[in-house]
Amino acid sequence: MEPSVSSADNSSNLPDSGLIVPRPVQQVVLETLILVVMWTISVLFNGLVCLVIYKSRRMQSTTNYFVVSLAVSDLAMAVCNMPFILGRLLIHSWVFGSFLCKSVRFIQYALPGSAMYVLVAICIDRFYTIIYPLSFKVTRGTAKRMILSSWIIAAAIAGFCFYFFEVFEDTSAKRWFCPTYIPVLDWAGIFYTICLVLLTFIFPVFLTLFGYFKLFGYIWKTGSPGPTFTRTMNPVPRAKVKMVKMLMLVSTVTVVAFLPFYVTQVWYCATNPLGVEPTIFVVATWAMFSTSVAKPLIYLRYNSNFRRGCKEVFCMSTMKCYRSNTYAITTATAFGKKNFVGVMESTASTDVKVDSPVKAFNRAPLVEKSAWPLSSAMPSTYL
Repeated sequence: MEPSVSSADNSSNLPDSGLIVPRPVQQVVLETLILVVMWTISVLFNGLVCLVIYKSRRMQSTTNYFVVSLAVSDLAMAVCNMPFILGRLLIHSWVFGSFLCKSVRFIQYALPGSAMYVLVAICIDRFYTIIYPLSFKVTRGTAKRMILSSWIIAAAIAGFCFYFFEVFEDTSAKRWFCPTYIPVLDWAGIFYTICLVLLTFIFPVFLTLFGYFKLFGYIWKTGSPGPTFTRTMNPVPRAKVKMVKMLMLVSTVTVVAFLPFYVTQVWYCATNPLGVEPTIFVVATWAMFSTSVAKPLIYLRYNSNFRRGCKEVFCMSTMKCYRSNTYAITTATAFGKKNFVGVMESTASTDVKVDSPVKAFNRAPLVEKSAWPLSSAMPSTYL
């Protein structure tokens, strides 16, 4: 069954009619290979991010909730969007129907918008955590609501893609194609393109820059009279400063990678060319998709907890392997049950390995050798 299309006799009257021009096979193969490699790395790395944060207890913080949202957004882009772009590159035509055309373009605009608003939420979280820690605290429930709001806002803005996008047929070439850019055949398309770029890119970038500028001024200040920067006397823990640096780097990489995609949208809206070189869209897609590869590498390079969590997930850490056999609850306190705190008695000290955590927690040999023996009635659980 042929897809529902709008047809025209003259291909020059169609939006993005230049996209149906056949391209060199070598160029298509190279572009396809690059996208396949990026797709594989993105799926593996972002899946690892979600798995590490889910498995590692030390990684389950409010900030990492936002990190999981970014990873899920990248996974959704890889799974729901990239296969159709690859199919479009290979067969020079759109054969997936009108509904998938609308859905793919909706995902293509909604996911970057949600990522930008999540970056704004991360900036707000760091802003209040460092500057106003007593006035407002981003709890786990608040973080979940902020993430949900980011996705809803981005989906609402991108929802108009179901109205603007439609599969067109070029009767001269006997091919169907889904417009790459928002059709700007009338004022409605132009207005929507401007609103989309403003609300999903420029406005979030402005908020993120403003928030990190305030954080930068709070943590650092210009030394006198030289041009160097010196730390202020503000009691900001070094771990939080490192986290802010990493998140600023993530935001910068994301904004720079998304910039070509939105610039091409504005350029197409302003010029409305009859034919567009497909390489422009492919390069912009490469840049936008590169964030899903870069962000996990940034976490791995600048976050020691993430590296430790990776080792635990792959059982490369001895504490991970011993953890299920080392800790046991010895009292019925709610704090101990919730945080898995306790000491396990060793029944056979000769069987315990030298480097085993059980021996480190077993205080019986030390008590026996002590000049002042401790009372045997003392509690055996640390609070």
